[in-house]
Amino acid sequence: MSKFQTKGIYSNGMVLQQNTETCIFGTGSAVTLLFRGNTITATADKDGNWKIEYNPGSAGGPFPMEITCCGEKITFTEVYVGEVWVSSGQSNAQLQMTRLRYSYPEEMKLPANSNIRMITVPIKYNLEGEQDSVENPQWIGASPETIEGMSGTAYFFAKKLQSELGVPVGIINASQGGSPITSWMSKEALQELKMTEYTDRIEKWSKPGAIEAHRAEVAAAQSKWDSEFNSIEKGTLENWEKIDFEKIKEDKDWQTCTIPADFEDFGRDAGVIWLKKEIELTAAQAEQFNSKYTQLRMGVIQDSDKIWVNGNFVGSTGYTYPPRRYTVPAGTLKAGKNTITIRVQKNGAGQIRFYKEKPYCIFTEDYYVAPSVCRNVEKKPAEGGTGIKIDLSGEWKKKQSCTKSPRPGEMFFEWEPSALYNSMLAPAFNYAVAGAIWYQGESNAGLWKDYKAQLVKMIELWREKFVYAKKNMPMVVLQLPNWADGYKEPEKQNFGSWPELRNAQKTAVDETENTGLAVLIDAGEWNDLHPEKKLTGGTRAAMEALRIAYNKPYNKAPFAECCETNGKIYTIRFNCGNSVLKAYKCAEETADFTKETNTVCGFEFLLEDGRVIPAEGKLVSSKDVEVSAAEKNVKFVELRYLWNNNPLKINLYSAEQLPATPFRIKL
Repeated sequence: MSKFQTKGIYSNGMVLQQNTETCIFGTGSAVTLLFRGNTITATADKDGNWKIEYNPGSAGGPFPMEITCCGEKITFTEVYVGEVWVSSGQSNAQLQMTRLRYSYPEEMKLPANSNIRMITVPIKYNLEGEQDSVENPQWIGASPETIEGMSGTAYFFAKKLQSELGVPVGIINASQGGSPITSWMSKEALQELKMTEYTDRIEKWSKPGAIEAHRAEVAAAQSKWDSEFNSIEKGTLENWEKIDFEKIKEDKDWQTCTIPADFEDFGRDAGVIWLKKEIELTAAQAEQFNSKYTQLRMGVIQDSDKIWVNGNFVGSTGYTYPPRRYTVPAGTLKAGKNTITIRVQKNGAGQIRFYKEKPYCIFTEDYYVAPSVCRNVEKKPAEGGTGIKIDLSGEWKKKQSCTKSPRPGEMFFEWEPSALYNSMLAPAFNYAVAGAIWYQGESNAGLWKDYKAQLVKMIELWREKFVYAKKNMPMVVLQLPNWADGYKEPEKQNFGSWPELRNAQKTAVDETENTGLAVLIDAGEWNDLHPEKKLTGGTRAAMEALRIAYNKPYNKAPFAECCETNGKIYTIRFNCGNSVLKAYKCAEETADFTKETNTVCGFEFLLEDGRVIPAEGKLVSSKDVEVSAAEKNVKFVELRYLWNNNPLKINLYSAEQLPATPFRIKL
């Protein structure tokens, strides 16, 4: 007899989809399921596999569930029944609440809410076909002890759903940073799209020993590079972190620089720079820092860093995007002069960068410092408090330590085609769900031409595979927000086409039934690929889910429905559903919802000669905007709205404060 066990994602604390047939399966022989007073039996097939289909009934819980087999018993405790959604995508779908704790400190202290529950599928790849189980699945409820491990986007999505529907909400969080859309699609779906470059890669890495051989080759190359690099990196060899600041003042090799800034020290090569700064503290300041929890923030640094305070190591980060937030242990700072040392390593092409409009400071726990100078639609609280803060921006000393050819690249097999679909998504296919939300596209911005077809096919695939979901399972796509990779100047935004990717997302949604688009064009940060204000994205996705899956009276974000022209004035009619358009004045480039105007920002014309010129937008009715340009004797080719990686001023919304959807109209 096969070992008696359940498969899939069943565990204590799970949420089952209410009032619909679902499935529990596993191995053993004859089994009996007891749940909510109902008893169902099933017999295993010749291979020892059994399956029970059942309806868990209306919302409620917690309940116990028992499965017995030949005297053995598996008991699942705290089983809830309610609404179950899948949340998937790349890093912005994955980003955990622990990263967001400074943006939402109040959320981290809320009482436990057992009606918001989540399983975070362990990150694992597989190229050998659909897997049927997750190793050691764990469903958890939201509480001060567990919330930090939850996806921020998925948490706020579930919170909105739970408050509106009044039933338990469960989230299957299957997401992985950096993953392209093809990682979440089957080999067969990619074959149907005739995208052989992806199916060829599956074949390549499916050959016995291919992955192991490549891993060994990469590891050997990196080990060799690291050994050579470390042998010439003078700063570490000579312990520059211990050099007193006074000793470098007369050393001409230590040059004066400013942080935050971008440094062109190495061109396309790798290298290391060391930076030092001296701060002076009074005895009272030193006492405060040493008697309270103290944090050092150094914004965001490209690529990796190590930081010391008075020669004492306080933290390191191995790649660009996480914010540098390090704890300074009590006793580290002293009255008088203190030295802060940073070692920054760049592994290849690009600049060494300290991202602007990020916090660079040391402060005590009773002083609030915002995670960023916020251009997000969510306003930041005022900085300040009863504690103290020392600003670390401004003048520093900098010295190069070494330079070398670029480090051999990494290989992330979880990003390979079908790798995450097989291992992280497929185990949930036999679990009944209400729908799915999808937050992905950053990794495909340079491949936008294929994205619409891929997203349409992925939606079709998931609807086919989640066999216990409703036909045309509801899906919500979170459109990419504004971002500029730390470059505010439009001419420097040369890293793929986010407007085209956003348009591909919208077009895919338009071409599939029962699919919603959460417009997030105002919910990003120009200097942060991972904007921490996830309340907006999760809530807007929930509003779309409530609209398409539960027939709640929410409107879509306004979108351009038609365009008429009278000479050089174009009138755009927006579809706002049952709502109306509003234009708001901008404060610090962000809409101020307390002050209305009739001026609409964000329009531009593409001319026949290839130039792009700004256009004037004017709100002339509850649904119409007139657009014109000062330059008259030219031929307009396209009219564009927010057609930019990072629109700086966004002020056209519905009355519910949903931003108008970016668009491009060929004229």
